[in-house]
Amino acid sequence: MTSRGTSKKLKNLRSAVSALALGAGTALSFAPAAHADLPGADTQLTRAPYLSDATTTSVQVSWATTTQSRGSVRYGPLGNCAATTATSATLGSPITVGTTREYANSVALTGLSANTGYCYRVYTASGTDLLATLATPSFTTPDSATSTAPFTFDVLGDTGETTNAGVDDGSLNVNQANVMSQIASSGARFVVQTGDNTHPGTSQTQYGDLNQTGAQVSSWFGPSYWTQPGMRIPLIGTVGNHSMTATYLSVWKQSALAAASGGVWGMVDYPSYLNSSATSYPTSYYAFTTGGARFYMLDAAWGNSNTGDATGGSCGSHCAIYEQDAHAHWQDGDAEYEWLKADLAAHPSGPKFAFFHFPLRSDSASEPSDAFLSNVEQTLLGGGVDLVFNGHSHLYQRNSAGPGRIVSYVTGGGGADVHSVGEKGCSATDAYGIGWSYSRNRGSACGAGTVPTDDAQVYHFLKVTVRGTSVTVAPTDSLGHTFDVQTYTVTP
Repeated sequence: MTSRGTSKKLKNLRSAVSALALGAGTALSFAPAAHADLPGADTQLTRAPYLSDATTTSVQVSWATTTQSRGSVRYGPLGNCAATTATSATLGSPITVGTTREYANSVALTGLSANTGYCYRVYTASGTDLLATLATPSFTTPDSATSTAPFTFDVLGDTGETTNAGVDDGSLNVNQANVMSQIASSGARFVVQTGDNTHPGTSQTQYGDLNQTGAQVSSWFGPSYWTQPGMRIPLIGTVGNHSMTATYLSVWKQSALAAASGGVWGMVDYPSYLNSSATSYPTSYYAFTTGGARFYMLDAAWGNSNTGDATGGSCGSHCAIYEQDAHAHWQDGDAEYEWLKADLAAHPSGPKFAFFHFPLRSDSASEPSDAFLSNVEQTLLGGGVDLVFNGHSHLYQRNSAGPGRIVSYVTGGGGADVHSVGEKGCSATDAYGIGWSYSRNRGSACGAGTVPTDDAQVYHFLKVTVRGTSVTVAPTDSLGHTFDVQTYTVTP
């Protein structure tokens, strides 16, 4: 075992190396500095372009600048990157990051084909190439619904914090930077985010930009974070309890996916439940099929400060938000629950995966299991869902299947301050769990998990490879080491 000081030096060295080389086939290069603008880009660029709402025929490209104009994107198939130009219908939307006025741009690239490589560059209305001397980014569209070709996607949860080694001083979050670097070179077709992109809230300042620094500033769009994979790998996500503002919807465009499945991506008015305040929350639930597998992006979240008289039942105050979420989304007659039941029935065959924020099972003391989702689990199980992926708990946990249970994962180690596992005991269904305590300066484990010797082993993402009815889930820590790799045979 290495000492903590030696381990931290090794991590910092590895972070610098990973920032310089993001893996084979990566067309972009990034400086290893903690917080600096993007070397090679035009000085007007404040958020590097990033991809979302990826379908077989379209993708959304978003970015931000210091000046306001209509943004445009020149794109085309590999080898002809300027074949088509798409220009936004409106001027860039004003946003404030810290005290700085910036302008967010977003353009849909349409007319694409499934499983095809494309390249693009972003411009101002006057024709300034905002990527300047940077290499041209490329991406590959998702496979068609009927494709049988193998494909890989990543799952990431609970990110966006400037805390490093338990200290929130605005310095580089080395572990999050390394997770992002590993994702950039993972070969994933897209990334699914299970909620809570930024902590402790969702503001434009916390999402940040390429230039500004400080505690809780630029914890997502800083140059060492999503800037690395975001230009080439689309992100598909859903809300978490730290995403309860319209900012989330403005940053992450997923309207095409939602519309295609009859789902919802927008602000929804909720009445009072258990004396909570009637409110309007960003709401996201939708589904899509790629490579023969159906993906369900569900909204299981509620705002921390709006619990009314909810007690959380036997779980206590930590579960009051779970109780409110159950009233808002998961009662018979609730819009989301009825949509889910109908879509499951309309897609009776093929592998199915579900993604939502609150965890079916978790051995975290502060973010425990959500017993209020028991009816949802039975609905998913009866509808043929094979695997469930959750966030919220800042640790890693794999929960076993059994009578009335689906295999479920908690992947909450994407960059937010990680927590211990099993402080109040390990559940019998916890097949493999690991966590870290900064106050005790030690790791923890449940089931077959090995007690971590460093926090870098708890920060992670899941690399999921689908080969027909065979699905391999390979948890990968911030230093690139895989652990608890499992292969499942899923519903044909």
